[in-house]
Amino acid sequence: MSEPAVAVVPFLFVSGPPGVGKTTVSWEIFDELVRRGDRPALVDLDLLGASWPVPEDDPFNERLKATNLAAMWRNFRASGVRRLIAAGVIENGAILRAYADAVPGAAPVLCRLTAREDVLRSRIVGRGREHGDDVEKLAQRAIHLRGELERHDGANFWVDTDERDIAEVARLVLSNAEERRLPVSRSAG
Repeated sequence: MSEPAVAVVPFLFVSGPPGVGKTTVSWEIFDELVRRGDRPALVDLDLLGASWPVPEDDPFNERLKATNLAAMWRNFRASGVRRLIAAGVIENGAILRAYADAVPGAAPVLCRLTAREDVLRSRIVGRGREHGDDVEKLAQRAIHLRGELERHDGANFWVDTDERDIAEVARLVLSNAEERRLPVSRSAG
């Protein structure tokens, strides 16, 4: 007897350095998909691994995040979700594969949001005033990560967030993602 077909799950990753707008843009995309009558779920990858201590060989808790994503996906799928959006930093192909492998049938599309260094710093400083974060440390991490992502870019496409409002960035991300994703299989939906 053959295995039942697994439905293709459109899986949009919104990546980029701190301060670029990953979470805010992902919420805007989520809201638009709901307005369209779609059945999405949104996860913040950082929150999936927010625990201590972290393994020495996995300082950003990527393995735990992928394990938690797999557990959440089973619950999302059982509740009727058919599409997934994840906001978080995807630094390389191995991390992307670990997350995609956590969702059976995943058709991953990776978008990298970009911003100039001065824009990232300004956004982080503004956010830091509200939350009391170590602003300079976060700004340096964002600028370093911006460069690393440019050097090792595995994104399917990128969207510049400079001089754009959240709604415009979300529209650009969603339209680019929809051009690149596989059609949803109706056989196991």
